[in-house]
Amino acid sequence: MSPLRIVSVLLLALGSLGAGVRPAGLDDVRAISIEDEATVTRVVIELSAKAGFESHTLANPSRLYIDVDGTWLDGPVGAPQPGGVGSPLRVVRGGQNTLTRSRIVLELTRGGVAPKVYVLEQPYRIVAELPKSARAAEPAPQPVPAPKIDVAAAGPRIAQKAPAPAPVFEAQPDWDQRAVRRIVIDAGHGGKDPGALGAQQMREANLVLSIARELRRELVVRGFEVVMTRDGDVFLPLGERTDIANQRDADLFLSIHANAAKSKKLAGVETYLLDTRYDRQTARVAARENGTSVAQLSELHLLLASLKLGNNERYASRYANLVQSSLIRRLRKSYDDTIDLGVKRGPFLVLFQADMPAILVEVGFVSNAAEGRRMASRDFSRAAAEGIADGVSAYREQQERRILARR
Repeated sequence: MSPLRIVSVLLLALGSLGAGVRPAGLDDVRAISIEDEATVTRVVIELSAKAGFESHTLANPSRLYIDVDGTWLDGPVGAPQPGGVGSPLRVVRGGQNTLTRSRIVLELTRGGVAPKVYVLEQPYRIVAELPKSARAAEPAPQPVPAPKIDVAAAGPRIAQKAPAPAPVFEAQPDWDQRAVRRIVIDAGHGGKDPGALGAQQMREANLVLSIARELRRELVVRGFEVVMTRDGDVFLPLGERTDIANQRDADLFLSIHANAAKSKKLAGVETYLLDTRYDRQTARVAARENGTSVAQLSELHLLLASLKLGNNERYASRYANLVQSSLIRRLRKSYDDTIDLGVKRGPFLVLFQADMPAILVEVGFVSNAAEGRRMASRDFSRAAAEGIADGVSAYREQQERRILARR
């Protein structure tokens, strides 16, 4: 699905969210219940129809989450329910994770719980079984293929009115206690989406991929585990980029981009974190990176305002400031006229589904002739990679000091 297609789907459903009406064609999460027995605790998720799902376990804090495709979960159904005395379940909560996917989160009292997730029929139920004593993990059945639901194809038709979706009640990891080991690097654009175009047929997609590869090399040398969203000239939808980071349980996400503007004089480096607050210049940058118009950002603002920015925000802010300052410091060693445009906030779609601190770095303006020429060189790619890596390393060191201080 193209970026424009993604945005059209989002914008169509946004009107429904703003009006307290869900998109058409979704099935229901009817009930979430807890069955507490002598040896196990079961969480039973009853659905109105068969649906595809995925389940994943996360640490710090320990939890299991289940994403159910093509379903809608009303707020009262997802209200927090505590586990019983001696149960490995602390609390179960639920809410809408995306417009067409609900998420049920099981917060656990300890690590080492080996959940078993399976389905029952008539009615269709997803069951998460949590043993009260340690045991080896049992293989879970393969998820049932998800029904394909095209919200855009549903047109303006809407289902019955329902309360506005409740926020997803997922507990945020205690990032002060989480060491930084794995980072996902996202080279923006790619394939049929070249990104911003500069002089001499410079393509943003190629430029940022070069920097991403240099950054991977630099971070691996420093002891990080690195995952690339793309390592070639291929197209990836915006949502799939953060999906990769979430599925790999990354500690940090970083998306690399290059800027462009109508004014050929604009130049400089800036770093963004997710927020619903933004100025007109940020709106233009976000619109270009999102593949939307500036006018449509008002609609995206409504969606982002309903999302849980949560505990990640202050960590993302610290992460962004360290990367921005280190990047400027390193670039000025080679290019003393590098302009520091600072850290800003904006509604970037590539960031809003990340479960970890996430930032977007604009390494310069391809529309500026002088800056564009230097950005096309391998020397610039190496310098930018070293600067970003310095910032990531500084964030890791701060985390290590926080972990030691709390022991």
